[in-house]
Amino acid sequence: MKNRKIKIIFLALGTLTLLLFLSYDYIQYQKNKNLEVSFIDVGQGDAIFIKTPQQRKIIIDFANKQGLKDLAKKIPWWDKTIDLIIISHPHDDHIVGLIPIIKKYKIKNIIYNGVLDNSPFYLELLKIIKEKNIPLLVPQENQTIELEPNCKIKFLFPGDRYYQRGLDNLNNSSIVNQLICQNSIFLFMGDAEAEVENELLEQGINLKSDVIKIGHHGSLSSSQEKFLKAVQAKIAIIMVGKNNKYGHPSLRILKRLEKLQTEIFRTDLNGSITIIDDGKTLKPIFSF
Repeated sequence: MKNRKIKIIFLALGTLTLLLFLSYDYIQYQKNKNLEVSFIDVGQGDAIFIKTPQQRKIIIDFANKQGLKDLAKKIPWWDKTIDLIIISHPHDDHIVGLIPIIKKYKIKNIIYNGVLDNSPFYLELLKIIKEKNIPLLVPQENQTIELEPNCKIKFLFPGDRYYQRGLDNLNNSSIVNQLICQNSIFLFMGDAEAEVENELLEQGINLKSDVIKIGHHGSLSSSQEKFLKAVQAKIAIIMVGKNNKYGHPSLRILKRLEKLQTEIFRTDLNGSITIIDDGKTLKPIFSF
C-alpha cells in the first residue's frame, strides 16, 4: 500500500511538472513578438519558414525530408496550422518536402505560379492539394497580401503569365516576392535567373531589401552585379548543399557580394540560418 501511494505521488508530481513545462512553453511562444525567418538546411535545395510577430506561419518551398525535424521544432505543439505555403516553382529541390508537410499539417492556403510540368513529385503534390481541398491561388504581379499590421508579402513576378502553360526553363517561372515586416524587407528569388532580374530592373520596381535569398543557389546564371546593386542587401543567404556536383555557389557571385560589402551566410557552411528581427536589428542564429 505504501509503495502504491509513493507511485501515485511521483505520477502526480510528474504530471504537474509536465503541465508547468507546457504552460511555460506556450507563454514564452506567445510573448515572442519577433519576426523570425529561417533558412533550413536541407542540402542542395530551398526550405524557408517564416514566423511573423503575430505568430503567422509561412513556408516558401521545402526541398526534401531532411529539414522536417527542424521545422517541427519551430511549430508549436498546440497549433499545427500553416497559414500559407508559397511554391516558387516545381523543381524537385523546392517541392519534395512539401508533400509530407501537407499530409501532416493543416494548410490554410497555397500560392503557386500555375505552370504546367510533368514532374512526378509535382503531380503528386497537386493531387494531394486537391484531395485536401486546400485553396490554390495564383498571385498577380505587384499584388500584396496583408498578413497583419505592419507585415505583408508583395509578389513581384511572374503573376499569372505561366498559368496552365509550359516553360522550357522552369527557373524563370519562379515566384519572386518580398516580405515587408516590422522594419525589414526580405527578398526571395527562388531560382530566378538573369532574364527575370533584367525584367524586374526594367520595370523600375523598388528592389531595395535588407536580406536577399540569392537566386538559384548562387549559380552564375543569377545575381548579376547590377541587380545586386539595386537590391542593396545587408545580408545574402545562399541555400546550397555541401560539396554539391553543380559547383554552387559560384566564386564570382561570392566576389560580387563581397565587393558590395554584403554579409554572406550559407547553409553548407552555417547550417540552418534564422534571421531574427526584433524591430530594431537583424540578428542571425545558426544551428547544425
